[in-house]
Amino acid sequence: MAALGVPSAAAADWPIYGHDLQNTRNAGSAGPPASALPSLRRIWTFNSPTGDFTGTPVEADGVLVAGDQGGFVYGLDAVTGKVLWSKAVDAPVNGTAAIDTDAPGGPTTYVPVAKPGAPHVVALALGSGVQRWDAILTDQPDSSMFGSPVPWKGTIYVGTSGPNNDDSKARGSVVALDEADGRMRWQTFTAPPGADGVAVWSTPAIDATTGRLYVGTGNNYHAPTTDLEDSIVSLDSGTGRVLGHFQATANDSFAADNPAGPDYDFGASPNLFAGPDGRPLVGEGQKSGTYWALDRATMEPGWNTSIGPGGPLGGILGSTASDGVRIYGGDTFDGGVFALGRDGAPQWHSSETGGLHLGAATVANGVLYTTDPSGSLNARDPATGAVIAKLPLGQPSLGGVSAVGGALFVAVGTGPLPAPAPQADQPGSIVAFGDTAGAARAPLRLTVKPHRVRVRRRVRLRFLATQGGRPLPGVKVHIGPRRARTGADGRATVRLRFSRPGMHMARAGRIGLDTVHARIEVIGT
Repeated sequence: MAALGVPSAAAADWPIYGHDLQNTRNAGSAGPPASALPSLRRIWTFNSPTGDFTGTPVEADGVLVAGDQGGFVYGLDAVTGKVLWSKAVDAPVNGTAAIDTDAPGGPTTYVPVAKPGAPHVVALALGSGVQRWDAILTDQPDSSMFGSPVPWKGTIYVGTSGPNNDDSKARGSVVALDEADGRMRWQTFTAPPGADGVAVWSTPAIDATTGRLYVGTGNNYHAPTTDLEDSIVSLDSGTGRVLGHFQATANDSFAADNPAGPDYDFGASPNLFAGPDGRPLVGEGQKSGTYWALDRATMEPGWNTSIGPGGPLGGILGSTASDGVRIYGGDTFDGGVFALGRDGAPQWHSSETGGLHLGAATVANGVLYTTDPSGSLNARDPATGAVIAKLPLGQPSLGGVSAVGGALFVAVGTGPLPAPAPQADQPGSIVAFGDTAGAARAPLRLTVKPHRVRVRRRVRLRFLATQGGRPLPGVKVHIGPRRARTGADGRATVRLRFSRPGMHMARAGRIGLDTVHARIEVIGT
């Protein structure tokens, strides 16, 4: 089943933009059932005082993280919407944060910050928002970022671009950072020296079996054009070496001062899935209006399907979703939503939403979700495209939808218009629908060995702190006069001699979690 793009075992959370390394944007069995949608209630709303949201809310360990266009990041209690922490960063967050609960030093969220000329990733403690590190990705003038980071095996992968009006001479790139300290492990520029553009707008997909990383690229901003513009590119995740690519459109240069075009970027994020014959494919939508599916090993096209006309604001801009049966996305021009089979055959195309469709698609519990520029969350039957429900959001949105437990979390906002239009902050919100109880934080658990010792004998007590079955670092353990803190493996050791028999209690705690206890029985000689 993994070859069909079904989510991994981490389906209880939505920790990264695409939900999983394959960028399926498929929450599996999470989310409300279709039968509950007509009467689904809004559970809570967080209204940001600092800007609107255009990414996808991410959640793990009961903490929902979202960054806004005003340059603030919020950690919310996923059950209640209560603010747990907030952190000011120095520029808009137009992408999506990522969460790694197994990060070095403890659960961490990685936030992409689109500062012109110095796009960077900030690492924050998930439970408190305390900054762990801040890494600049490139210092090229007018460089920026719109994609989202992906953590995998101790490394953060993220792309860089120019601004959203292409008014730049910066080169795009893919960057790998060390999760522990933000140190750059490698950077691969997608345009050679002397050229510009070839931005990596979207979020990488990673094939965990082969270690290959896949990104889409945009056009060059100015001549000369290069062989990686408007391409799907495969890289070695360990070294950044380009292993192969497929160029869908050649000789494409476009910028604010060079409106030549055709401006056929790959702006959507790639999906990994299997074709009908089981062949591993990487697929991605292009602004030309074509969805391309390539053999992951050879980067040769398996099929391609046009869903509508292309252009600077046309084709497929929002990221697509895959449930192992179909691929779903939005047609930017007519505001419609489409579905393709894994063989590329069109399944249905719906155009009743109206307006430009720039948001990402999400599949959860057998329902397809898209946000609507007219201000609603639209739920559809994935097999037919029939609308099941339209849930009001209160204002237009291009933001993403995530599903955890029985709940949906929706980012509401449209972001600023491309410069030089006024860049005023707009109001934004995160809205929760359904049953949020399933997104509650897993409790802290503490175990100790041995749990029975003899009085007045020196003993080595071995503690293990876990949350949701995962080792939990940074937990303070107290027993009598002794103190210890769990390491990256969730373990701590205390050496102690008990002076009296009876039941003794060790206690453990960490910021944001309830204190727990473990019993040690001390018996007489």
